[in-house]
Amino acid sequence: MIKNNKFISKIENYLPYIFLGIFITIGFYLRLHNILNYNTYWADDGGGHIKYLETIYYQHRLPFFTETYLAWHEPLYYVLLYPWLKINAFFGAINLSWAASLNIVIYGFFLLLIWNLSRLFFKSSLVSAISVSLFSVIFVGVKLSAYINNELLAQTYILLLIYLFIKHDLLSKQKTKKIILWSVLLSVGLWIKLTILVVLLSALTFFIFHLFKRKYLWKYILPIIIIPLTLNVPWLIYKKNNFGSYFTINIYDTKPRQSIVSSDAWPYVFRINKNVFLNYPYWYKLPHSYFSILLSDSFGDYYNLFNDYVKMEELPQSSKILVGNGRYTTPEYWQSMLNTNRLALIFFVSWLFGFLAYLYLWFRKKIDRNNYQLFWLIACLGGWAALLYQNLRLPYLEAGVLKAHFIYYTYPLFTIPAYLAIQEIIKNKLILYIILFLPLFLYLHYAWRILLV
Repeated sequence: MIKNNKFISKIENYLPYIFLGIFITIGFYLRLHNILNYNTYWADDGGGHIKYLETIYYQHRLPFFTETYLAWHEPLYYVLLYPWLKINAFFGAINLSWAASLNIVIYGFFLLLIWNLSRLFFKSSLVSAISVSLFSVIFVGVKLSAYINNELLAQTYILLLIYLFIKHDLLSKQKTKKIILWSVLLSVGLWIKLTILVVLLSALTFFIFHLFKRKYLWKYILPIIIIPLTLNVPWLIYKKNNFGSYFTINIYDTKPRQSIVSSDAWPYVFRINKNVFLNYPYWYKLPHSYFSILLSDSFGDYYNLFNDYVKMEELPQSSKILVGNGRYTTPEYWQSMLNTNRLALIFFVSWLFGFLAYLYLWFRKKIDRNNYQLFWLIACLGGWAALLYQNLRLPYLEAGVLKAHFIYYTYPLFTIPAYLAIQEIIKNKLILYIILFLPLFLYLHYAWRILLV
C-alpha cells in the first residue's frame, strides 16, 4: 500500500510535465505544418509586410509609402529577416515558409520567457507548466507564428524587458548601470514596434509611485526617458519627413481623431455580442463588441483569415459560406468557431475568477508580497489601456484597430497569477489537474480544424 501511494505520488508530480511535453509538441507541430501550408499573403496586411521585406532584401533600403502602405512600420524585424533569408539563399531559392519560420524560433523564446517569468515571480512548477501549455496552443499565438510581421517579436521583446526588469531588481539602489543598459535595450525595442513604449511608461509609473520613499529613483527616471528618445531620433525624423508624423502607428491616423469622452467606441466597449457564441462566430456581425472581438480573436479565427483561401474559393457554392470580410468558410469551420467561442468564455471566466482571487489573497497577505507585483500589474493594465485608448481615439474597426495580438504579452501577465490563485484555493491535486488541463484538451478537440491550416 505504501509503495502504491509513493507511485501515485510520483505520477501526480510528473503529470504536469507530461502534459507540458504533449502541448509543446503539439504546438510546434502546428506551427511547422502551418508555415508549410499557409500563405502569409492571406494574413492581416500580408502583402504589405512581404513587400517591406522584399524591398530591404533586394533593394537594400526601406520602402516608400507608394510601395507599401506599411512603410511606416519600424524596420528592425524586417532587417533581422535579411540574414535569415541569406541562410535560405545559401541552400537554394528563397521562399516564404523559411521567412515565416523565424517566428517559430521567436515563439520558442516567448514560451521560455513565460516559463522563466512564472518561475521567477511565483515559484510554482505547476503554474509554469500550465502557462506554457496554454500559450503553446492558443490560437492567437499559433496564428502569429505563421505570419511575416513584426508583432510576435514585439510582444516577445516586451516580455523580455519585463523579465529583465524584475530579474535584475531595478528598483533597488546602485542599479544605475543596469538601468542604462535596460534603457538601451528598450530603445532597440522601439525600432521593432512603437508598442514597446508601454514598457517605458510602465517603468516610469512604477518609479514615480516609489519616488517619495526612494529619492534615488530620479537617477533612473532620467536615463529611461533620455536614452530611448535619443537613440530613436533618426527613426522619428525619418517618419516625420516621409509620413508626416513622428508617431504614426496606423494608416488610418489620417482619419479624424475622436475625443476620449465622446468617442463612438464607448458603446461597443461595454457591449457584448452574443451572436459570436450563439449563431454567427465571425467578423462582422453587429453589434460590435470590444470583449467579444478580443475573446473570439484570441481563441479562434474571428477575422476569417487563417485558412486556405484558395481552397475555400474553389469549393462548390453549396459547401461554403460567405462571411463579413468577403471570404468564405465552411459549415464545419463555422461550427468549430461557435464551439471554440463558447469554450473561450469558460476560459475567460476561470481566469477572471483566478485573477480576482489572486488580488484578494494578496490584500489578505495569504500569498507572498514583493516590490514587483505592482510593476507586473501596471504593465498588464498598461497594455489594455493603450488598446482602449487607440480604439477611443480611432474607433474604426474596419481599420483593424482591435486585434488580440496587439496585447498578447498581457495574456500571461493576466493568466499566470490567476493559475497561482486557483492552485492556492484547490488543494486536491487530481481535481486541480482536471480543472487546469482538461479545458486545454477540450480546446484542442474543438479548435483543431481552426489551428491547423
